[in-house]
Amino acid sequence: MAKSKGKRKQQNLPNDKNIKKVKTASIITPPPELSTEPKTLHDLLIAEEDIEISVDTLNILAQNPALIKSKACKELRTAVFEFRNACTTGFNASIDTNPTARISGALADEGYTEARILLAEMRIRGQKPKLGALCRWVRDLDVVSGLAEQLDETAAKRTAREEQLLVVLDAILRVTGPVDYSIEAGVDTNGPIVPRRAWNLRDESIPRKQTYNSVLDGSIFNHLPKNIKSQFRVIETTPGLDRKPANLHPAILWASQDNAIAFSDTPPKTTHHAHPIVPNLHLLKDVLSPEECIRIIAAGETVGFTPDAPIREEGEENSILAHNFYWVADNAFCDGVWNRVKEFVPTQVSGKQVRGLNRRFRVYRYVPGAEYRAHIDGAWPPSGIDPTTDKYIYDSSPPEAKQSSLFTFLIYLNDEFDAGETTYFLPSAKEGSMNAYSIKPIQGSVAMFPHGETEGSLLHEGTGVKRSSNATAKYVIRTDVLYDVDSR
Repeated sequence: MAKSKGKRKQQNLPNDKNIKKVKTASIITPPPELSTEPKTLHDLLIAEEDIEISVDTLNILAQNPALIKSKACKELRTAVFEFRNACTTGFNASIDTNPTARISGALADEGYTEARILLAEMRIRGQKPKLGALCRWVRDLDVVSGLAEQLDETAAKRTAREEQLLVVLDAILRVTGPVDYSIEAGVDTNGPIVPRRAWNLRDESIPRKQTYNSVLDGSIFNHLPKNIKSQFRVIETTPGLDRKPANLHPAILWASQDNAIAFSDTPPKTTHHAHPIVPNLHLLKDVLSPEECIRIIAAGETVGFTPDAPIREEGEENSILAHNFYWVADNAFCDGVWNRVKEFVPTQVSGKQVRGLNRRFRVYRYVPGAEYRAHIDGAWPPSGIDPTTDKYIYDSSPPEAKQSSLFTFLIYLNDEFDAGETTYFLPSAKEGSMNAYSIKPIQGSVAMFPHGETEGSLLHEGTGVKRSSNATAKYVIRTDVLYDVDSR
């Protein structure tokens, strides 16, 4: 099993013939000048089979602990000690540290039972993780709920690992609460996810506009002036490898001239509705008219949607993500939308004063198979544009008051597709099980819900659009409601 020292020395010689080629799923960028720190195993002339042999050796010795005391293992014991001290990831890195770090380490090494034990301990002690840790734990699990497949009796069942990840996700939610003790008759409570009745405020007597068909046949572009593309400009491009995480495609940020997207002559009558169960989940109906939604989609299709494909390590699963159109909306449009909804938005949250909508509109197009996995939204500062240089400003907070978002503002631009709900998850009365509450998208309406704080931020996912015989897609905009968070 082990290699001889002579063979090992020969392998360490800088001879290309003796070095196993290491596959990579991404483009290798050159290291910074004057940097000699190795970046990959290949830089150290360590082949993947060497790692496999080391792992096998340590696992066999762990199963035969009496042999570890032998003289032959003396150098190995020293090497393991040095490795443990140098390790900054996983279980080894989290020993003798705080509960948050220990949970992070367990999740990094897929120690899911250990993670659940630590999460239960944190809950019993009344400890709360910071929002960053909470978001990271959810992101590390990278869970697809499988809700759409669960509701389709002909689809494949979840694997044991998928069910295990959902149970861990439930344990994470229970640290911050709240627990949903509501009961719904006739609901099967078995399994890690319990689908509850969807929240459907659609007026089914009104036929849904076939928006995506008009994209495919080109008729949607008749809703815009011929010179619409000249009213949009690129203000920033981030190369794919410079994005975090790195991506196969750049992030292109567009800006619009005032009134590039014209409002309808008669604004819709906006109404407010609070979800009966999910805390602080709101639906604002008829914020935009169907015509206004169509104009936004047409503008996005005119300038072009960009694919989103994060670079993964070899062997990691790739999610099929939405195409995007990042748009710093002009003040005229942003203020116009705000004036329609501001009476329904909390003027203060824990003493923090509301300021309006973030101008950074993230427009997404989802096709069947594209998904937005279960996640907790992060907070955003107010985006802006320098009036002199026309450069993008990531944080345009005024000097006297730092601003950040406390609510997600999710605009549905079409609704003719099947499925494609936004689904929210709450831990149920049964340990290891979450209740799933879905919102049926309504064209021109907005789902508004909290983020930016550990308590109250809602775990949710963009459930996939169902495949059908006809091509279909879902369009949404994600932006945020801004508040003063740090008066100076």
